[in-house]
Amino acid sequence: MEQLLASLGFRFDKVQAWRTQSIWKSIFYVIIMVLLANALVFGLKWVNQSSVDVTDLPAFTVTKQGIRYEKPFSFDLETLDLTVMVGEERKTNASQILLLTDAGWGFKRSGVSTDLREYSSLLDFLGKSELTNRDVGTIFNDLKWFYPLYIYGAIMIDLVIHLVIISLLALAGLSFRRFVSIRYKEAWTITAYGITAPLVVRTVITLLPISVPMLSVLYWATVGIFAFMTIRKIGDE
Repeated sequence: MEQLLASLGFRFDKVQAWRTQSIWKSIFYVIIMVLLANALVFGLKWVNQSSVDVTDLPAFTVTKQGIRYEKPFSFDLETLDLTVMVGEERKTNASQILLLTDAGWGFKRSGVSTDLREYSSLLDFLGKSELTNRDVGTIFNDLKWFYPLYIYGAIMIDLVIHLVIISLLALAGLSFRRFVSIRYKEAWTITAYGITAPLVVRTVITLLPISVPMLSVLYWATVGIFAFMTIRKIGDE
């Protein structure tokens, strides 16, 4: 708890004093923090998830020839962090988009452009000759088995990303050896504690209906700055 509060409060002097601890303890700290943050996010999304009410969806029909709809609309699937958009792409806080437009359909990351495909491929995947708003509820109810698998995969990917980038930042921290005496495992430990505050902020932002551009860049930039400031404190001993 002391290490958590010190790193959360940017107490660089205290964090640098723990650099000689076992690297396995630091790795365990990263694993626990990432798992707890993701468990909170996905747990709340799971509890608050709502099934798709087809009676509230505007009518639309997808055939191999294209899509017909009265006006553009969208709806969210919080657990999958997915927004389904019919007619046009619009701003969303979800990370993923299923886009159904006159030009075709596409599944993509939010804010990333991608080529649209013909609707025949979507219908073949679903095993249907036609898709309407009445089919949406059934399809997504059938996908509930996929939720735990998606959550597990998302958490594991996030954990691997943390371990890899922390390792790279720690490697970059060795460039300060000309000024301070520091080993790789010490740089890794210092960098590991740098995720605390950014992770808390990222978790809060994820749970709120807001979107922060380049959040990942800001996240890791903060971790890097934390490691740099903490390494500087070693020279003050």
